[in-house]
Amino acid sequence: MELRRLALLHELSRRGTIAAVAEALSYSHSSVSVQLAELEREAGTPLLRRVGRGVELTAAGHRLAEHAACALADDEAVRAEIAGMDDTPHGRVRMTIVQTPAIALLPGTLERLAASAPGVDLDVLQRETGPALEAMRSHEVDLVVGIEYDPLPVGRRRDDDRENLLREDVLVALPHDHPAAQTEDSVHLGDLADEVWASGHRGTGLDAFLRNICHRLGGYDPGVRHRSDDAVVHSALVRSGRCAALLPAMFATSTASPALVTRQIAGARLQRTIFSVTRGSASQAPAILAVRRALRETAAALADTRTDVITTP
Repeated sequence: MELRRLALLHELSRRGTIAAVAEALSYSHSSVSVQLAELEREAGTPLLRRVGRGVELTAAGHRLAEHAACALADDEAVRAEIAGMDDTPHGRVRMTIVQTPAIALLPGTLERLAASAPGVDLDVLQRETGPALEAMRSHEVDLVVGIEYDPLPVGRRRDDDRENLLREDVLVALPHDHPAAQTEDSVHLGDLADEVWASGHRGTGLDAFLRNICHRLGGYDPGVRHRSDDAVVHSALVRSGRCAALLPAMFATSTASPALVTRQIAGARLQRTIFSVTRGSASQAPAILAVRRALRETAAALADTRTDVITTP
């Protein structure tokens, strides 16, 4: 059976509809249907059944999808092993990264990678952690640099190969003339109960984090009126004097402005973890090892110069 067709069946088992598979893998709906029909012919047994206007996997389809996942992992692991026989890492790595870690980590990572592994071509896509992990598990990308807010863990799977890079402080950002900003001390979250907040879109880690700490430390639900996944937008909204927001320490430092001040939250050190993750079957590919080494070295160099960032084991 052709591996490409097995991959389509595997994706259908994960995503549930042919339309979702087509959209995720940039195929036409008809192309996916034709390839699955051909796989069914090769298998010699029905793999799909019609349910209303959609389809679902038969028992044989589910079983073959499980085998497909193993076959894809084995294929990738063999490719990584063969590539490792070469003395010099080379090839293309597709990496996603969240905006704020990108600002802090990309310059040093790209510089180190160019010096240590010039044969590796790194494609960078900005993408939030949740969608990025789904793209990695669908083999759309190879490596994810994501963020995890404490104490809200990002879901992991058995075949994820994760490596923590940094733990970074998260600060509350306020307009420079805000009463709570007039002291160098930390800010009590309860004193911001009536604030307008800027946050991430619903369902994002930042939005869940903001609500968690406001409930846990302040005893209220934050009044979020502005939503964006762009920290630059959050910073601009705070500088306008019309809201508060949470900003990661490295980003806040890199975009320092007299119109905005940042403070620690009293009673808790808010932090998030920046991590990289790849499929276990790809983890020993020399090109991916080279990119992760450049990420680690850049993270360590940043941590050596700051007190609000530490490396993690």
